[in-house]
Amino acid sequence: MPALSCLSVVLLFYIFCLTAVLSEKVPAPENVRMISLNMGLVLEWDPPQNTTNTLFNYTAEMKGWNMYKPVCLSSSSLSCDFTDKVSVFGTYQLRVRAELHGETSDWVETEKLSVDEITEISAPHVQLRSRKGQTEVDITDPPMKKKNLRDIFGNISYLIRFWKDGETKKEELIREQNRVMLPRLEPLVNYCVEVEILYLSNTSQTSNFTCLTNTSSNEVESWLIAVVLLVSFLVVLVAVVLIFLAVWFGYRGCRIIFPDADLPEDLKKFWSQRSSILSAMQESTPVKEHFCELRILHKELNSSQDNQQIEGPIRIQTHKNEFCIGADVKQSSEEKSEMIITTEQKPLLAEMRLW
Repeated sequence: MPALSCLSVVLLFYIFCLTAVLSEKVPAPENVRMISLNMGLVLEWDPPQNTTNTLFNYTAEMKGWNMYKPVCLSSSSLSCDFTDKVSVFGTYQLRVRAELHGETSDWVETEKLSVDEITEISAPHVQLRSRKGQTEVDITDPPMKKKNLRDIFGNISYLIRFWKDGETKKEELIREQNRVMLPRLEPLVNYCVEVEILYLSNTSQTSNFTCLTNTSSNEVESWLIAVVLLVSFLVVLVAVVLIFLAVWFGYRGCRIIFPDADLPEDLKKFWSQRSSILSAMQESTPVKEHFCELRILHKELNSSQDNQQIEGPIRIQTHKNEFCIGADVKQSSEEKSEMIITTEQKPLLAEMRLW
């Protein structure tokens, strides 16, 4: 009897030790957590402690209304993505266990939570534009893995903080529009902006701050200046082309209406000779004119000779020029009436000058 009691005690001790060894052989994963970003759902965990050189496999399951369903089976990854298996407003509970050489650890379960309650929204994209002394903030919502942000949460708003670059004091605005004009900005001052999304009672991640120099109120945008310069250039170019065409067609029209006249060769020769003669006359020294003085002497005749024909020499005396020479002129009675004028039988002296 005592021997049987000792054997029973030894057997129970062996069973206890074996159970302890087996339970310590596959420890459970640690730091199990649910991660939800932009309506996705991922379960993450850490490997068991003091098992750095041991390669475990893991199985993760999901339970909706009634029972667990496996999603990741015997995977060596330290995470499991449940995004494709869940809905936006569904409530789920997740669990995971470790596996080694056919043995498994205990399940580690999470709380039963809704995706929209635990999800985190990433930071929005922010872009700044400045025009005519005003700066506009353009906000773009982050992409969701399920639907889009406004379809999920309905009305959302934006918390906008802006400040002068280098200062710590910040001003805040809450707006529902994704395009907001910042008020009370000084011209030519550099401002920085950061934005958060407000949804339900939560806030999204804060965007990286973006800085921009506010423009002057009378500043014209560079693209507008470029357009004005381009239009001016085109106007000048068109004007130059039109002027060239007008001159060209005007010249051609004049050539058609008033064609060039080609003179005959004889007429050209005549005018060239005439021109040469005129040129020679203009360049030559004027010819000096000469004159001779002519004197006609007439003596009184006797009465007995009145009716006789007078035919005697009349002497022409010349002087003042060596080119004038003496000449004998015979005069008949028929010519006396034309050449000599007599009065009362008195001597007559008549002079004639030839120029």
